[in-house]
Amino acid sequence: MRARPDEAYTSRRAPAVRAESCSCNFQVKIPVQITRIKAGLFGQPLSGSLSPDIFRLFAGLTGTGISYEPRETPASGLAEGIASAKAEGWSGFNVTIPHKAAVCALLASADDAVRAAGAANCVRFGTAGPEGVNTDAAALNEIFKEKGITPSGKKAAIFGSGGAAAAAGWALGSSGASETVFLSRNPAKGAALARRLGPCFPKTLFSAAPFAAPSGDTGTIINATPLGMYGPGTPPFAPRHGTSCLDMAYSAHGTEFIKAAAAGGAVTVDGLEILVWQAALSLRFWTGLPAGDIVELKREALRLLRGSL
Repeated sequence: MRARPDEAYTSRRAPAVRAESCSCNFQVKIPVQITRIKAGLFGQPLSGSLSPDIFRLFAGLTGTGISYEPRETPASGLAEGIASAKAEGWSGFNVTIPHKAAVCALLASADDAVRAAGAANCVRFGTAGPEGVNTDAAALNEIFKEKGITPSGKKAAIFGSGGAAAAAGWALGSSGASETVFLSRNPAKGAALARRLGPCFPKTLFSAAPFAAPSGDTGTIINATPLGMYGPGTPPFAPRHGTSCLDMAYSAHGTEFIKAAAAGGAVTVDGLEILVWQAALSLRFWTGLPAGDIVELKREALRLLRGSL
């Protein structure tokens, strides 16, 4: 897998947060010039995924024919599934659990985040073969800028040690966090992730610790586990005023983690916003839409999605 020159979570069913109104007729708010595209999502299971609803919103907002098909795919069927998608004329695809790491071996090229984190979630079919990026990591960096969250020079903590945690670690390292600790039920996996990312960001001290509240003054907390998506549950942390708390898990009305963070006076970003951001960045990767269009598209799609849940 060579470098490009230019550039969820669980086996249980997701909560009932389907955006049923996404099939209604839209007033086109963001007229853009893109061709009709086909794309999709590989993972297992996909029964609760909101991604098809989000891309249906994108299609309505842009007045463009966007076909986005979720395909349940076991680990053994990923390569065959990708070959079929290419033959059917797909522009690209997203991948989720259990494929974020495995897809890297099938890429002809990848961006810095994919090479550093060892995980990709967005692929397009390029002239030399599949090209992969990590739009989870890119979405977090966009959110840092949009919300005025400044990890630079501060300590951060990430709950989890999987593909989402790897993306979060890359985003924090590239944003200049002074320290980033992976708090995981599998400390060995967290330590391996810290060792992988450390050489990429020498100004950030990466470490791992058991799944418990972070020690010391922590400026940014990211939940990269499914806690809160399927019922009661929250990472072991009491947010306080001035902390920035981001949740890569989502639920229709906010996870316990996000609710507690908001009550404690923290800056909060929920999983729905992160999900829509990464989807918008995926669409940009496949189509080349201008950055300004993507920002407006994300904003409008998120507003409509929240209103439908």
